[in-house]
Amino acid sequence: MGDKKNIMNNTELTKDEIELYDRQIRLWGISAQQRMRSSKVLLFNLGGLGTEITKNLVLSGIGHLTIVDDHDIVDEDLDTQFFLSLEDLAIGGKRVDKAKHRIQDMNPRVKIDVKYNLLENLEKELSQYDLVILTEVNDKLDIIQINEITHSLNIPLYVCGCHGLYGYIFVDLIKFDSKDEKLKNGNFSTKLGKLSNNREVIEVTDKIDDLDPTKIFEKIVTRNYYKTFQQVLQTARVSDISFTKKQMKRLTPAAPVIFASLFDDRSQKDFLSMANICKIIKKLNLPQEYTVSKEFLDNFKNNQLNLEFSPVCAVIGGAVAQDVINILGKRESPLNNFIIFDGTTLEMPIFEF
Repeated sequence: MGDKKNIMNNTELTKDEIELYDRQIRLWGISAQQRMRSSKVLLFNLGGLGTEITKNLVLSGIGHLTIVDDHDIVDEDLDTQFFLSLEDLAIGGKRVDKAKHRIQDMNPRVKIDVKYNLLENLEKELSQYDLVILTEVNDKLDIIQINEITHSLNIPLYVCGCHGLYGYIFVDLIKFDSKDEKLKNGNFSTKLGKLSNNREVIEVTDKIDDLDPTKIFEKIVTRNYYKTFQQVLQTARVSDISFTKKQMKRLTPAAPVIFASLFDDRSQKDFLSMANICKIIKKLNLPQEYTVSKEFLDNFKNNQLNLEFSPVCAVIGGAVAQDVINILGKRESPLNNFIIFDGTTLEMPIFEF
């Protein structure tokens, strides 16, 4: 990620940009803002999730956002879209065309492009960007195809989806070094080595505070390793994650159901059958006492599946956008690598598969 061409070609921020982004520059520094201003992001689809992600990225000051979406405006868009109006619905047309000028109005300094689809040479198209985000992509083969390309090109990928009160995020940053700083606790020093299967501390240095020499800070570099989407589908095991008993008790019943929607061919009628969910529970190696009720499953199939609910879109879209801003700018510890949100309990555990 650090050697991507656009991020490294940092140009100086103008005086107006420094004033506009003053609050966030104070938070993560001018060099981070410059990296964000130099970045090119590709976003698939401008539904509820895409709208939330777009808003946050454009207001943060990324340099270039391209949105790919071929959907016509429909009634449902007005439930989750604040870039579209009743007048737009009455006139009709592509939702990206109607939304573009309103997106641009939020921050005229960001270059906004819209496309209905990508060219046949997908690898050539994707290679132009520093980061790719997929929303409303429900075919696992499409996700796998795009992820194979982004992974080979060392381009970070985020995949996210909403199912009513539930949602998920998948992250593949390939390999990413995060940098954190914390006050040293007495004589205790952070040790080098593995923190988990996907993370290891590779560098620790001490820094004496300029104003108070009695304070010593540790600058810690943690290397994060990521699996592809296909690897996660093939190898995901909840038992490999260090959840406490309390965390396991709170584990949402949506977990195996969401995985079933990603694992299996949705054209098959039984992909959300109870028999198939039991197979997924076994595949994920969940505890024997873990169950999904028929009532929950029927509700998910009939009322939640593929439904975008604005408050959940705001949570998922906000989490994705924040992590994107983080890796483009601040370089603190990123998400690694699968997150499920349960809007009924407000739990959002990170599954490090």
